[in-house]
Amino acid sequence: MGKKQTQRMVLMAGFAAIGIIVAAMVFLQVASAKNAAFKQGWDNIAYDTITLTQEYQAEEGKWRAKQYDNDTMAGIVDRYLPKYQALIDRANALDTPERYLPARDLLVKAIDTEKQSNEHFREFLVTGDQSQYERSVDLFSLSLQYSADADAAIKAAG
Repeated sequence: MGKKQTQRMVLMAGFAAIGIIVAAMVFLQVASAKNAAFKQGWDNIAYDTITLTQEYQAEEGKWRAKQYDNDTMAGIVDRYLPKYQALIDRANALDTPERYLPARDLLVKAIDTEKQSNEHFREFLVTGDQSQYERSVDLFSLSLQYSADADAAIKAAG
């Protein structure tokens, strides 16, 4: 192999190495941007869920204070259920990097379990079945646990 061919091979190898480095940097930037976009979306949904829960709890507080009768409160529950479903749908629609799947799934479980709690509460309001009320309370506690687990999972994923 001549000197010119060797120089050409070294030059080509250098360009190839630079190309590989640039491609790796672009890949890392894209992955970082995807992670950041997911975390922002996750944070927005978590915040919106907290707000919705607080609003709903305020309505339930009015029922406890006898400002609403059971039928009125059941209607309020009916109005809130689609809002919980919309949050579930938003969470499921997130473009989720693999490492964040457990956090996303736990967030969905937390919201869905709270929605189920409200459904059982509504059933209690309509039927007076105390077991429905107890199931509602149990599901709400489980929802809080899922929420704490979701927070821990997103922190663990980075």
